[in-house]
Amino acid sequence: MLGLEIFVHSVRMVLRNLKQALQISVVPALLGGVLVFGLFYLFDIPFEDFDSGTTGFPAGVTSGSLAMFLVCVLAVAMIVVFWIVVSWHRFVLLEEYPSGVLPPFRFDRILAYFGRVLLLGILAIIVMLPASLISGGVMQASVVIGFVFWIVMVAFLWIGFYRLSPMLPGAAIGKPVTLPEAWQATAGVNGQILLLVILSLMFQFLMQFLAGLLMFIPIVGLIVVILLVMLILPLINVSILTTMYGVFIEKRDLAR
Repeated sequence: MLGLEIFVHSVRMVLRNLKQALQISVVPALLGGVLVFGLFYLFDIPFEDFDSGTTGFPAGVTSGSLAMFLVCVLAVAMIVVFWIVVSWHRFVLLEEYPSGVLPPFRFDRILAYFGRVLLLGILAIIVMLPASLISGGVMQASVVIGFVFWIVMVAFLWIGFYRLSPMLPGAAIGKPVTLPEAWQATAGVNGQILLLVILSLMFQFLMQFLAGLLMFIPIVGLIVVILLVMLILPLINVSILTTMYGVFIEKRDLAR
C-alpha cells in the first residue's frame, strides 16, 4: 500500500540520518532563539512582564512597538523554519550534505519555498470560506450531518495539500513544479493519500502521548522530549513531502 510505504520510508529517512538532521536543524534553531531573545532588548520589551496574569501592555511598551516586535519575531521564526526545511529537502533529494556548524543559507530557495506555501495557503482559504458557510448551514439543520460534512471537508483539504505538495520540495531544490503538474502527477492516489494522512496523525498522537510520559523523567526525559517533538516529528512531516516529490515527480523506487 503506497500510503503506508511513503509513511514508513519517511520515518526511516529521519531515523537513519539523525546526525545530518541534527546538523541541519539544531544550530539554526538556536540562532533563531538568540535573535528572538535579542529582539526583546532591541524593542525594549521586558519579557519577564509577560505572563498569564498580564492584562495590558508593560510599562513603556506601546501597541506599535509590540506589533513591530511580533512581526520581527514571526519573520525570524519563518526564516529559520524554512531554512531548516529547504536544507533537509536538498539533503535528501540532492544529497547536499551539511558541512560545518550551519547548513547553507539559500535565500532564493527559501523565498521560493515561502511563495509556494503562501500560494497553497491562499488556495486553502478560497476553498474553506464557502465550505465553512455551507458547513454552518448544515450544522444548524443537523449536528450529525454537519459534523460529517466538516470531516469530509478537512479530509479533502489534506488530500488536496498532499497532492500539490511536490511544489514545495521542487522549489527547495530549484526544480519548480507547477500546480497542474503536481495535481496531474498525483492523480489516482486519493485513497492512499488519505491513508497517509491518517497514519501521520495517529503517529503524531502516539508520539505526543509518549512525550507526555517521558516528561516525568528528570533531565533525560526533557532532552528526549525536545528532540522528539521539536526535531524528529517536524522532520518526519517534511520527509513525507520529500518522499512525495521523489515518488511522483522523480519516479523513485521506495525500496532503494
